[in-house]
Amino acid sequence: MSVQSRIAACLLSLAVSPVAFAQTATSTESTAVTHTVKSGVVESVAGNKIVVKEADGVHEYNLPDGFKFQINGQSVGVDQLKPGMKVDAVITDKVTTRNVKVTRVASATVMQVAPGGIVVKTANGDLKSYNFKDAQGNDIVYVENGKEISLRDVKKGDKLSGTIVTTLPPTKTSQRTAVARATAPGEPAPAEVAAAAPAALPKTASPLPLVGLLALVCGGIALTLRAARTLR
Repeated sequence: MSVQSRIAACLLSLAVSPVAFAQTATSTESTAVTHTVKSGVVESVAGNKIVVKEADGVHEYNLPDGFKFQINGQSVGVDQLKPGMKVDAVITDKVTTRNVKVTRVASATVMQVAPGGIVVKTANGDLKSYNFKDAQGNDIVYVENGKEISLRDVKKGDKLSGTIVTTLPPTKTSQRTAVARATAPGEPAPAEVAAAAPAALPKTASPLPLVGLLALVCGGIALTLRAARTLR
């Protein structure tokens, strides 16, 4: 196959599909952690769905299978929750972002520039094609002496002796964990009822008037007896 035919084949490959070119890959990761505190009173429980009245209103939650609450140090399922119980949960969200940069060292001559990419000839005579964009739609750049050059800016006949770089879209992974605690509603304290002590009866009178009355009666009887003797 002639060089022109091989170049044509490479150009055709640019139009058909992106070319895999990665030889090395570097990645960086960053992790963000957020904590959210939820607190409220259970209004209803149906299966894994609970309705909780919180400070900002009533919210409905569909909990995953196997979700546990801590009640008095014991792990219990959702079915053990009762209306009126207070629930507190600390929700932790961990989001990890991974940025990947793929590179390939190149030492080649640009043989052809096409609307979708370029065809280069390597030092050992192989022809390779590179798109201006990778499969994710990111621009591919060429780095030489610390300077980034878009592959769109290279020209036929240019000598490439550097690194072809592309950065893949960042990937994010999320992980959510929750620690929940429930407490039974407080029982009302029994009402304290004081036994009513019988009221002390007031002293109504002195015994002296009664003694005087008896003396008066006795005196009357004596007078009556005396009068009876006199009549005899």
